[in-house]
Amino acid sequence: MKFTKKNLTRISELDYLIIENVKSLRIGRNMSRQQLSEKMGVANSFVGKVENLSFRDKYNIRHLTLIAKAFGLATVKDLIPSDIPDNDMIEITYEKVSKVNDSGVIGKQTEDKVISIKAVKKNK
Repeated sequence: MKFTKKNLTRISELDYLIIENVKSLRIGRNMSRQQLSEKMGVANSFVGKVENLSFRDKYNIRHLTLIAKAFGLATVKDLIPSDIPDNDMIEITYEKVSKVNDSGVIGKQTEDKVISIKAVKKNK
């Protein structure tokens, strides 16, 4: 029986939604994390760190401009959710799973598989 460690992270819901939107746009354009990093003019590993829930790296306002230009968008608004997030902070439970390449072979690299997302209660 294989034991999979569950991991936990807290993140701003807005940050998470932006990261997921950028990731979706990147994948839809068949662009790797490294390619987007290069188009942004940042370290080759930057986008990968942002998309990895184990790291605390996030996009900032400057990055949104660089991403919009890399994707050829007319405005940074396309990267930001149109609705205000319900929560300030969320807690994400996830596990690391092996990536499977296009030919179905399990690789050495892992990716995050989200198990659950819940709101973080505010302390009064």
